Amino acid sequence: MIAFSGRASNFMNDKTRDALTGMYFTVDDLDGTYGTGQVVRLAADGIYFVRFDGNEVTLPLELASLGEMLETTDEGYKLWRFFDTIDERGKWIEWLDAPSKPRVVSLVKPVKD
Repeated sequence: MIAFSGRASNFMNDKTRDALTGMYFTVDDLDGTYGTGQVVRLAADGIYFVRFDGNEVTLPLELASLGEMLETTDEGYKLWRFFDTIDERGKWIEWLDAPSKPRVVSLVKPVKD
């Protein structure tokens, strides 16, 4: 859990409190899709510049608040997930996109001879 307190100028000068800048993220959409990007820098107290990944062009910066980043679904699932590296995020996406492997479970007891 990341706790923030103080004025915006304190955030800008104290890198130890700014734990999100530089992190990579995925953000789930309620329709089952997700977006990816990076937290670029702190804009103001509790508000960050983020850049979503674009397929063809570099997308402009957008603002995202800590409140948005901490949102959950009605079932309590986090919408935003943060990763230290692109590789970590890539592994998460690979796992997320992998088809589930069906398992066969026998419901019948084997007959003993």
